[in-house]
Amino acid sequence: MPRACEGQPAMRDLDPISIRLFLATLEEGSIARAAARESIVPSAVSKRISDLEAQLRVPLLERGAKGAQATPAGQALAHHARHLLQSMERMQREMAGYVEGVRGVIRLLASVTSLAGELPADIMRFRADRSQIEVDVEERVTPAIYRGVREGLADVGVASEFASHEGLQVFPYRRYALAAVLPAGHALAREPAIPYADLLDDDLVELSRDSGIAQVFDDAAREARTSRTVRARVSSFETVCTLVARGMGVGVVPLYLKAAKERALDVRFVPLTDAWSQPRSFVAVRDFDALPVAAQAFVTHLRASAAAAG
Repeated sequence: MPRACEGQPAMRDLDPISIRLFLATLEEGSIARAAARESIVPSAVSKRISDLEAQLRVPLLERGAKGAQATPAGQALAHHARHLLQSMERMQREMAGYVEGVRGVIRLLASVTSLAGELPADIMRFRADRSQIEVDVEERVTPAIYRGVREGLADVGVASEFASHEGLQVFPYRRYALAAVLPAGHALAREPAIPYADLLDDDLVELSRDSGIAQVFDDAAREARTSRTVRARVSSFETVCTLVARGMGVGVVPLYLKAAKERALDVRFVPLTDAWSQPRSFVAVRDFDALPVAAQAFVTHLRASAAAAG
C-alpha cells in the first residue's frame, strides 16, 4: 500500500458532498448563492471548502469583491470533479435500474418457428417501455434451445414442443397450425385440408435434420408405412416456401406465413389434419425464481401476451 511521504499527513478519500459544494460555489460565483442552491447555511459550505483545501494542501478558491473564483488548482479539481460526479450519478441510476428490474441483458434462444411468428413483435413491445433492457436473440433448433437453457447458456428459450424439455420449467406460449405449402398448380392445392401422408408421393423440402420437427416427419412417414424423399434441407421456413415456388417439391410450414407468401410466391397453403399439426410453443427457463429480475419480467410479458392472444 502506498505510504505518505515523511512529514506529510496521509490524504483521506475525497468527500463527494464537499466536491459538489465546491462546484456549486464556482457555478454560482459565491458561497452564499451556492448555499442557497444546496439548501445549506453558508458557514457550512465555507467550512467544507476550507477542509477540502486543507486536505489537498492547495488553495482552491480566490475570494474577493467579484465573488469566488477558482485558482489553477481549483480549475484542475473542477475538471475532474465534474467527471467524477457524472460517473457517480450514472452508477446510481444503473444500480437503481437493476433493483427495479428495468436494466439488464436477457439471453434468448429462439426457434425459427417462433421467430417467424409473433415473438419478434412481443420482444419489441417488451422493450418499448424498457429501453434499458437488451434482449440478445440467437436462433437455434429446438433441441439445442432446450439444451442451451438447461446448461445455462441462455436465460430464456422459446421453442416448440417437438423436443424433450426435461429438467426445465416451461410455460405455454403460442399454439400454431402447420400447413402444406404447394406450388399453385399442384393437384392438392385446392383441397380444404389434407393429411401429411398425402405429400409423400412428392419430393419434400424440409428444415435441417437437427430441427425438432424432423423426427415428427420421420414418425409420420413410418405410420403411413411409406418412405419419403427429401430433395432439400434448409434453415428457415421462408426458404422452404421459396424452393417450393421454384418447383423443388412440397413442404410443411406454419400456416401463419400464408398471408405473406401465397401472393408473393404463387404458392398455396393447405392445412394439415394430423394430430401433431397444431403444436404449442413453450417459454423455457431453468428456474424462474432464480432468473435476473429483467428476465423474470420478460417471461411474465411473454406469458401475458400469449394469454391475451388466446
